[in-house]
Amino acid sequence: MKYTLSYLFFVCFLFSCRHDFEKPTWATDVSTPIAYTNLTLTNIVNDSIIQFDTLSDNSLKFIYQKEIINYNFDSLIKLKPISTTKNVKLETINFSNTTVTHSITLGNLISSIDFSTILFADGSTAVIPDYSNLLNETFPIDANEYFEEMTFSDGQLDLIINNGLPTDLTNVIIELRNEGETNNIITMNIPFLPSGESEITTESLAGQTLFGNLEAEIISADIVGTAPVPVTIDYSDALIAKIVIRDIELLEGIAVFPSQEIFDEDTVVAFEIGDVKLKRVLVEEGGVEVVGISTIQDTLKIEYKIPGATLNGQPFEFYFELSPAPEGGSITETKLFDFSGYEIDMTGKYGDTINTIYTESRGWIDSSGVVTHISLEDSVFNTITIKEITPEKAWGYMGKDTVSESEELDFSDFSDFSGQFDLEHIEVKLLTENSIGAKADVRINTFKSTSDQNEIVLNSDVLSSHISIGSATENPNSKPEVTPSTIMVVFNEVNSNIDELIENKPHTLDVDFELLLNPDDNQDDGFLFKNYGVKSELQIEIPLSISGSNIILKDTADVSFSIYNIEQASFTLLAQNSYPIDAEIKIYLLDQNNMILESLLSEQIVQASEVDANGKTISSNSSELTFAFNNISESLSLCKKIAFEVTLNTQPSNQFVTIYSNYAIDLKLIANFNYNIE
Repeated sequence: MKYTLSYLFFVCFLFSCRHDFEKPTWATDVSTPIAYTNLTLTNIVNDSIIQFDTLSDNSLKFIYQKEIINYNFDSLIKLKPISTTKNVKLETINFSNTTVTHSITLGNLISSIDFSTILFADGSTAVIPDYSNLLNETFPIDANEYFEEMTFSDGQLDLIINNGLPTDLTNVIIELRNEGETNNIITMNIPFLPSGESEITTESLAGQTLFGNLEAEIISADIVGTAPVPVTIDYSDALIAKIVIRDIELLEGIAVFPSQEIFDEDTVVAFEIGDVKLKRVLVEEGGVEVVGISTIQDTLKIEYKIPGATLNGQPFEFYFELSPAPEGGSITETKLFDFSGYEIDMTGKYGDTINTIYTESRGWIDSSGVVTHISLEDSVFNTITIKEITPEKAWGYMGKDTVSESEELDFSDFSDFSGQFDLEHIEVKLLTENSIGAKADVRINTFKSTSDQNEIVLNSDVLSSHISIGSATENPNSKPEVTPSTIMVVFNEVNSNIDELIENKPHTLDVDFELLLNPDDNQDDGFLFKNYGVKSELQIEIPLSISGSNIILKDTADVSFSIYNIEQASFTLLAQNSYPIDAEIKIYLLDQNNMILESLLSEQIVQASEVDANGKTISSNSSELTFAFNNISESLSLCKKIAFEVTLNTQPSNQFVTIYSNYAIDLKLIANFNYNIE
């Protein structure tokens, strides 16, 4: 504990008489405490990694803990972006079979003959005479309800003539073509068509184009009379022409199309991650980006699934729509879907692979009831990118890896033990903790102690081989989620020269090491969680039983002087020592930059404490030391700090002294000044 005193010396002048030619003067002595300090071995270190602990007998133990290895292998399982691109053209254009009919009724025929409605009244019975070229006309066939235009790569057109008239027909010739054109699509020639019978003619539509406006022309059709047999006259009886367009394969069309499946594909996406073999990953961060380009002039609907990626039991899937493309152009849309929190099965569709994501994608057009242009030249350009995935957890074989690193550990606080000393017992532990689901080896290549004077390398048979650590254990649905595997290696003065390294009073400890993951190459059921890795901690424990000479402890106290007209001055240092060790003390006056202004010595020493037969303090000893000085008024006025340097020497020098937690040296510094007052 340190105390800082700021002080000011006040002198009061009282004059009752005064001669004109006399100047009164007198001298005064002032003594005042200016600094306190409490020196122990425990307050020479300020680093949080160095501690002192008390053993059962209240003796002190010096403890230094420092992490020298903390390595996470997260970089092993970075899943870099990977894309799959599909340029899907319409393989087929679905279009249902289409049937268009046209009828010529008996009533129509009779009404075209003068006075026939009288001779052949509806519902009457009569003998129908022979008529030549009675059926000779062109009539429209409207298919616009189904399509406006269709160009076929394949398909069939059936022309079916059904004779529903009560009389036979001969020399029937019928032609079918697009309205206003001269080229016939199909021509039908029927020499004889009995009443109640049908004839069919089929024509290939490959390479043909049909419009919604068709026309059929009856070139000729002769009626064979029923004489001598009368027949019932029914005006609804008809000659029916039926056009059936079937087995359609379109090149393009303008029509009201039924639902079209554009693509339905399964895709396997495999990640290149070296010798890592992943079976599952839990995604911390990542996503799926879809870029769709379509030339289809209808709304394209896309559904994308990853059956093996689940969140709360539900598979990852998304749905989006591509708007209709403009005529002669295309439409492009980009969508991004978050992947965070999903657990992905990386074993493929059938669970027989690794590092693989199995996906399903489907694109289709619903029937909108609107006339739309579709062509086999239409295409969908579909790019799906699995953005960079950062796994939070991964399961499988984590691969082999070797990490070589060096660490320089600050040990400068221990170097505050100036002088020469010997430690009776020292123990250094290397605690290694493996939190990865894979075996690991640690090899310490070099462990050395570096001071201003020496560099000492650790020698031990322990360092001749790897330190092998078993795999950690996963605790699913429990806390902690990982139980690490640990191993402790101990260095002491029996199996190493570790005592020499510490007695070297190093300012750094330097460690060069190698870390090997999966050295046996056989951990297929391993795991790796983010922020879990392999750690090694250096633990130095020293029971404070020391012997030595010129062991130096240092401390400082802040001060502030107001000094003038000093005739003489000195410092008195009152010391209360509970250490069983004599001490010599130096005092330094320091300026605001910690530069030494003056150094002060005393001929006295601080006496050691009174001890029992075991060398343990039974009572502290008081000592008074004097530090005389002259002509340092200027130094005192500049002085902002006072430093104490305490030098300990065990007697005899080879005898160990145990340091206990209640040992301390209390110092009280008193300033003694003689002023000349005028």
